[in-house]
Amino acid sequence: MKLAATDFDGTFCPHGEPIPAENIEAVQRWQKAGHKFGICTGRGIGLIRHALAPYPELRPDYLVCNNGGVIVDGAGRILQSFVVPADVRDGMLAMPVLRETHHPLRILTERGMFTLDTGADIPFGLPIEMPLISFDEAQKLPDAVQISLRCDSVEEALATTHEVEKAFPGIVGNINRNYIDFNRREANKRDGVRHLLQVTGWQPEQVLFIGDDRNDLPAIEYFKGCTVATAADFMKEAASAVYPTVGDMLLANL
Repeated sequence: MKLAATDFDGTFCPHGEPIPAENIEAVQRWQKAGHKFGICTGRGIGLIRHALAPYPELRPDYLVCNNGGVIVDGAGRILQSFVVPADVRDGMLAMPVLRETHHPLRILTERGMFTLDTGADIPFGLPIEMPLISFDEAQKLPDAVQISLRCDSVEEALATTHEVEKAFPGIVGNINRNYIDFNRREANKRDGVRHLLQVTGWQPEQVLFIGDDRNDLPAIEYFKGCTVATAADFMKEAASAVYPTVGDMLLANL
């Protein structure tokens, strides 16, 4: 048995486009051959389920959500989660770089998503509505696993991530384009796949990881993973192979 793990946005599904039919067909052939397939994403459970809902024929064996912050099986049962400690959560939300931002900011729990009231008039760019809550209400959420911020540029995202990580060494900023997902340091896609194998007991003869942006780099480096042709040059330099699509990777390793 082999295990395939793919990033979703920009990798398995091109930004702003439907999931290519050839990717879905390749997944079906992959699973029929006895292999495991799943998605590793910065999205929470609700948001990735929303994206997959139009494709009932696509049935991942697992989902690594919130950059590894929440791991679920094919039936949607939570296998493991990494909740941000309350004092860390509150300390982060008190930092001026987050508290006084006018950028879109949201907080995700194990199964919920909320928009924080920063006064931002720029949408976060997500297809589903999220309840608007205050910072005080956010500090009462019992199971926050991720705080996400949309910045104006990659450079701003990198600078903001450095500031937060310096203040809270137990937190990592997973960057995808100009978006940051702040999670516990244990929550990244590399360790998400490793934790998945621990909790399931699966022992694949090979792990194939594929992604397209910075938050995929630790997994690509660790698993000697792949990227897609649309990825930036720094991703292609880090990858062991470049494929036109995820489907092409699956079929080449079937």
